[in-house]
This record gives sequence, C-alpha cells and structure tokens, in this order.
Amino acid sequence: MATIIINGTEYPIPPGEKLNAIQMAKRVGVEIPYYCWHPALSVVANCRMCEVQVGSKDPKTGEIKMMPKLVPGCQTPAKDGTVLVTNSPAVEEHQRMIMEYLLLSHPLDCPVCDQAGECGLQDYSYHHGQAEHRFVEERVVNPRKDVSDLIQLNQDRCIMCTRCVRFTREITRTAELQVMRRGYHAEINVFPGVTMDDNPLAGNVVDVCPVGALLDKDSLHKQRAWFLSKHDSICTHCSTGCNISVEENKGRIWRIKPRNNPHVNDYWICDAGRYGYKPANDPGLLANMFIKTGDDHRAVTSAEALKTVDRAFKQAAVEGKTIAGVLSPFLTVEEAYLLASYLKNVSASSVLALGPVPIQGNDRTFQPDKTEGRSGDTTFLVPRPFTIRAEKCPNARGVAAVLEHFQGKVIDFAELSRRAAAGEFEALYIAAGATDEPWIDEPTSAAIRGGVGFVALQDVKASPLAHLADVVLAGATFAEKAGTYVNADGRLQYSGAALPPRDGSLPDLDLLAILLDRPGGPVRSSDVLAEVAAKIPAFAAAGSGELPEMGVALDAGSGESKDDPPAFVDAWYTPMGAARWR
Repeated sequence: MATIIINGTEYPIPPGEKLNAIQMAKRVGVEIPYYCWHPALSVVANCRMCEVQVGSKDPKTGEIKMMPKLVPGCQTPAKDGTVLVTNSPAVEEHQRMIMEYLLLSHPLDCPVCDQAGECGLQDYSYHHGQAEHRFVEERVVNPRKDVSDLIQLNQDRCIMCTRCVRFTREITRTAELQVMRRGYHAEINVFPGVTMDDNPLAGNVVDVCPVGALLDKDSLHKQRAWFLSKHDSICTHCSTGCNISVEENKGRIWRIKPRNNPHVNDYWICDAGRYGYKPANDPGLLANMFIKTGDDHRAVTSAEALKTVDRAFKQAAVEGKTIAGVLSPFLTVEEAYLLASYLKNVSASSVLALGPVPIQGNDRTFQPDKTEGRSGDTTFLVPRPFTIRAEKCPNARGVAAVLEHFQGKVIDFAELSRRAAAGEFEALYIAAGATDEPWIDEPTSAAIRGGVGFVALQDVKASPLAHLADVVLAGATFAEKAGTYVNADGRLQYSGAALPPRDGSLPDLDLLAILLDRPGGPVRSSDVLAEVAAKIPAFAAAGSGELPEMGVALDAGSGESKDDPPAFVDAWYTPMGAARWR
C-alpha cells in the first residue's frame, strides 16, 4: 500500500486518491496554513504560506532525502514515499516571514472589519505571525470601491491571493475581476464601466475571499460573526436544491452562505438564493389562525381552526361528497405525505393535485473551465457545472412521487381549478407552502371560492385566496420547518429548521399531524420520512429516515447514495476547524 510520512509518522494513502500535501495533511489532522489555494480553483501558489519541507523515501534502502528548499504544499502531490515536514523551525520561521510580508500595508482595523471572527489573516497572524511590526516605510493606501451594487472591495485588506479573480475566470467565466498593475502597486479591480451586477453568482467572491477585502453590503456592519448561529438547510428558490447555511440571531436571518455538496452545487450558490431569505423576516407574515365569520375573519387558536377544518371535511365525506387537496411543490416530502394521508383517510375518493410549479425563463448553466483543473483528478475534483433552474420550486418531484403513490397519477393545478370552479368539490384543502411569490390571482381565487363549499388554506402570508377562505392556517416559512426535498437530479436532501415558529403559527408538519391525530407529541420529520420510505418505493433509499449529510440519490436502491464521495471530501478545506472559509 502507498504511504506518506508526515512529521515523522507514516500514513497510508488509499488507492485511487490523488491529493496534494494540504489535503493529505488535513485528512490526518495536520494543518498546513494557506491562503491562495482553493479546492475548486486552479493552483497558483502565489501566497507561499503553505510552503513545507518535502523529501522522498527510498523504497529499497529506506533513506530519506529532503529537497534543499521549501516547496508549496498546494503544488506537492501526496504520493507513495513522499515525506512532509510541516512543523520544523525552518517552516515556522518561513510562516512568520510570510505573515509579516502580508501585513506590511494591512490596516489594523479588525474591530470594525466585518470579517473579524472568521478571518484567515486574523487567525494565522495569531498562530503563525509575530507581535513586532518592523516596517517603518509609508504604507500603500487604496480607497474603498464597489465592484457591484452589493459587493464592496477594500483593497487595503487584500493579500492578492487572486481567488476572486480565478473564480470569475474559471467558474463563471465572465472575468470581471482582474489584477491591475504590478509588484507593490498591484491591486484587484474591474475595468472602467464594468461591474459584477450582471453576474448571478457574484456573491461567491465574498465567500472565497479569506480576508476582509471583499464584503457583502447586504449584511455589512449589521451583525458580528460570533453572534450568528448557523443551521444547515436547503435553498428553496429553484429545483437545484443548493446546500446552504442559514445564519440567524435572535429569531432573524442575517445572511445565507453556501455549503459544499459535490453532487449538487459544489461550493457555490446564486445571488437569488443568497439574498432570498428576506421574506422569512417579513413582519407581515401570518401570526394567527383565522376563521371566516360573515364577511370578515377572526383570529382563533390553532386547536379551534384545525377542529373546524376536520369537522368540515369529515362532514362532506359522510354526506358522500367529494373532497380535494392541493399539495404545493414548496412542501417537504413529509408534509405532502401527511396531507395526502389525511385526505385519503377521510375519503378514499379524495382528489389530490400538485400545486402551481413556477417556471421563469430557461435553465442557466455555468460550465467551469476544465482546462485549468483542480488540485487532483479524482471524480469529485472535476469542476461541476452549476445550474440555476427555471423551475422555481424545491420539491415538485418529491410531491409528484407522493401523489403517484396515493392516486396513481398527478393532477395539475389548472385541472383542479377548473373542476373546483365547476362545483365538483364540497371541501378543498390548499397547502400553499412557503413560496415567496404570488401563486394564485384574484380571478382564480374567486372561481375556486364560488364553486367549493368549504375552503381551508394553509399559507404563510395573506393572499387573494386567504381573504376568501373559510379557515386560514398560519404555516411555516422555509426557515421555520425541517424536512426533505427532491431536487431536479432526483437527490433527496434534508433541510433543518433555522428559526422557531412565529407566534400564532405552527410548522406545517405539526398542523397535519394534529389533523391526523398522530400519537407521541411533536412529530419528527425523520420519523415521517422513515414511514414514507417503508410505504412508497420511490423513497426506499431514504432507509430509516436519517439521511447522509449530502443527501441520497433516490435511484440508488438503498440507504446509501450510489455516488457518495470519499471520506476526504469533507476535509478538503476549512483551516482552523471552522466552516468560515467555505
């Protein structure tokens, strides 16, 4: 078996894995500091922070020969017989020298910098730098400038790692950012008249910046990083299903950052998903359950509202009349399953339909530059195309699979609306989900209301239909509920709750569990998912209901995804043990 020696200890290199020194050291718990290297970008080795002592071991004699000079770890392949020394006096002195060089003109403004608390320069200065500042010459001072309406560039803080430049050249291939001038006067900038406003992935340059040079003006000076609690979630703004981290404080979302998933979004998210959290902070969200009395609605408790809904649907079933339900593509798999179960339990002849599936424009795919490559050539180091889907909902496939199971076919919203307006249904339950965009207009609402005897609406905000519905149930936004979604590629992924339920509302899963009179107190999405996996063959891969961190391909046929990444993927980067470098 191939082996590598790191700081005097021998470690095996599993077959098929081609890593560089940074990755291999990280995998065995040894940190090699770096700035310019990023696992999704080309290797340039210009920061020199990762330089280590490198040698080789003769397989026959066991003799170790070291190279005379330090070598960048990002450019050093981890192969059989390689010897790495990361903690020698020579390496430590080199790291101190590099830190001193990087801080020559860096302003001492950590207390007012938004990157403080998650800054690689700050951390490495403490761990690898020196307290004495010997530079007495005049510093280079550059003014702040905007490279887009939402991104501010503080050139004084830039260490010229060029991650942002490589991102725009290699990932979006739009090349808005460039290195201008040379030597001590080099700086990052855009050409005159050019901005990043038209780049839908522009916000990612803030994430790849290891220092406070590029900052997001949307959250600038609004929160400190150490006050924010991070929650793993899934973006619900299109069917790509990007993995995200929702960062909140005191019940309010302040920003969204991407999480790495090589099967879905790699390291990136689009700006629509990045800034799409604001409706979850809307103070105008429904904060009560309502029952219509005369021409107005009165606020009631959730128990009274749900009892009214249950009584109306069961009465319609007893009288032999048809009931129906609309399952929004914004519902989780678990919510769709419970709602379908409830309506079919009330009446086996219930009609179930898929809610409106919003389509905006066409899919937009960014093909990374494969000629530049990455730090290695394994399957998960090949640049993955990033697609912004035209289908602006997270779970149309998951809800459709539930509908197929319960009634053998999927009825669309247009057909159900026509049948409702024609008076075919006595009672109609509409679960609108947590869509941010208006999904039903006034004429359609009026037509449905005119043809249906009793309408129950589960939503997060007022709508034309809410003003006409007999009962309005205040459900949860995407950030207030936990559950799973099936993305456009058929991957089932778990999204956790980031916020507690608003006063006067309940998560959709709890509303439906109460209607079903499920025993055992508050319902857990994993328990419902396990039930779904046991009863619906399409979800068999979900197994016991506990999904892997990166989700599972539903066509894998087991609880494990057929294309799970190797163990080293999770340890690609995040030096200092934090997820801040993304």
